[in-house]
Parts: sequence; structure tokens; C-alpha cells
Amino acid sequence: MKIAQIIPSLLQFGPVIVANDLSKLLVERGHEVTVFYFDEKPGNLLTFPCKTQQIKMSEKIDFNAFDVVHCHGIRPDIYVWKYRKKSDKAKFVSTIHAFLYEDIKSTYNPLIAKMVTPIWLRILRKPDVRVVLSKQALKYYEKAFKGLKTVCVYNSRITDRSITPTEEEKEELLKFKGDKVLLGVNAGLTPRKAVDVIINALPLLEECKLFIAGDGKVRQELEQLAKDSGVTERVHFAGYRRDAFKYIPYYDIYMMPSRAEGFPLALLEAMSMKCNAVVSDIPIFKEFFTNEEVTFFKLDDWQDCAKAVKYAINHNKGEQAYNKYMSDYSPEIFVENYLKVYRGEI
Repeated sequence: MKIAQIIPSLLQFGPVIVANDLSKLLVERGHEVTVFYFDEKPGNLLTFPCKTQQIKMSEKIDFNAFDVVHCHGIRPDIYVWKYRKKSDKAKFVSTIHAFLYEDIKSTYNPLIAKMVTPIWLRILRKPDVRVVLSKQALKYYEKAFKGLKTVCVYNSRITDRSITPTEEEKEELLKFKGDKVLLGVNAGLTPRKAVDVIINALPLLEECKLFIAGDGKVRQELEQLAKDSGVTERVHFAGYRRDAFKYIPYYDIYMMPSRAEGFPLALLEAMSMKCNAVVSDIPIFKEFFTNEEVTFFKLDDWQDCAKAVKYAINHNKGEQAYNKYMSDYSPEIFVENYLKVYRGEI
């Protein structure tokens, strides 16, 4: 098949990471993939295993040169809404990577979310198939897309094991860890990621330190919270790190205390490396994993978070988590499900 993927930019972030992984897997299986993107931005760019081409919203690509046109994000969706014609022969697919209102609200504010969400939902009626990332999302969008084909495909995550910390990075991490239990978080620092819950729990976890690979708008608040909680020496703010999954083998416990998630890509990275994990008990996590594979704690309850960490220290579920990853969320299952979507089999 000839497949076009349309993405906002080549910058390394959630939806683009998914498109990159999917492109790699499709190319490996002999499919011809072209990636179109809008923004030429400086920063940590992903390298795609196929042709990439920058486009403008004012210019139309030839959809009929492809069997499938696959969108990731609002501008790609607008682009297809603007240019698709009934005569176009390609199959149009859009992956919805989040719960739109909640995601826009968290990134911007409730007013913007209230204005943008209904417009985006209307635009999303244009593709032939909408792909969501969970059964919970299927229910969430049921009313908006009533009568339209919407399917669930779970993400996967490809982690390149040849990418490892530099000697300086490794020394930084191990020097900070010392003889403590190392809790790790790889995340953008937003309220939705709830890193504050872990910091609040640290006074009850004298045996633990917290390593945070990520940056964001609440970093200063979190640094102040660590200071106010008396745990500054046990929290290391490493800032943004490219390919942060390279630190996972050095974490004793991977922490994901999120208040909401579209799909937990970072948790899949941890699972693929057999890392023991402690996560909040939000419905999206409970859809993907059970108590056999991760240790849950009550959302926003820092005391219960501390209890969960203490339990996890003595009960490593990394092997069970890896088995779950391989059985349900492996790259092979991920790409095959998308090919079924492209072929109209699901």
C-alpha cells in the first residue's frame, strides 16, 4: 500500500512519536510511506524511515496518489476537511490521540477548550474512519460520532535499546541515586501529570529519591513544593531529555500518577523494559493493566501513593507487565491492527 501520514511537525511529542513508530513498522513490512508535515521548527526532531515533505495549508497534495491518508492532529484534520473531495479514491483515517476537551483545557484553558472542541469534532466527521486509543475513548465519542465508523486501536511503543545515557548522564543519575530506591518520571510537567503527588509522598518515603526527566509550565511550582516539603535533596529535576526512555533501566520504580491520559506511551516504554510501575487508579490505566502487572494508588492521594511505593519495593511486577505488553501492546499487534483499519477489516 501507499500511505500518507500527515502530522503537525517532526518534533518529538506524543502523536508524532506514534506516527514515527507506525511509519517504521509499515516500511519494514514493505509498504510505501510518505510523511507530510507543516512546521519546520528547531528542536528535537524525529527521524523518519521514509520520505518526508513539508507542506502548507494553502497547497493541496494529490490524495489519489495514495491508498490511505492518515491524519494525526487538528491541523492535519483541517487540511483533509478543506481539500478532500467525494471523487478522491484514498481511504481517509484520523487518529484521535486524546480526550479533546480535557486535553485542550489542560494545555490552554477552559474557554479555548469550549470553543475549539465542537469545531474539531465537526471536522472529524470528514474521514472515513476515526481511530481512538481506548474503549473508554470509544464511549466518550459515541454521541459525537454516532453512525460514523470509529474503532479502537491500542498504541505500542518502539524503544531503541541502542540509545543509552552518555557517560555524563549515567554518572549524573547514579550519583544522585546513591544507595536509595530510585523513583523515575518521564513526563512534561503539567498539572495533568500530577508529579506533585509523588513529591508530597516523599516525606513518607525516606528510602526513596525521585528523578524527573521532563520540563513544563509547573516546574517552578514543583521545585517550590519540594523545598516546602523538605525533600529538595531527594528530587532531581533533570529538565527535558531526548529519548528519556533510556533512563528507565536505572529506575527501580516507574511512576505515573497522572490525573488523565489519552494513552500512556511512557508507561508502555517502562513495561517493554520490565520496569516495576506504580500508577494512579484512573480508568484509562485500569483498562490497560491489572493489579497483577502494576501497583495502583488512589488518584491524588499522596498517602496512598506512599503506601503503593512501599508495596512495590517488595513486589516487583516488571516481568508480568512485560508479558502483558507483549501479549496486548507489542509493535506487531499495533501495526497489524492499523493495517486491518486500512483494509477495512475492522
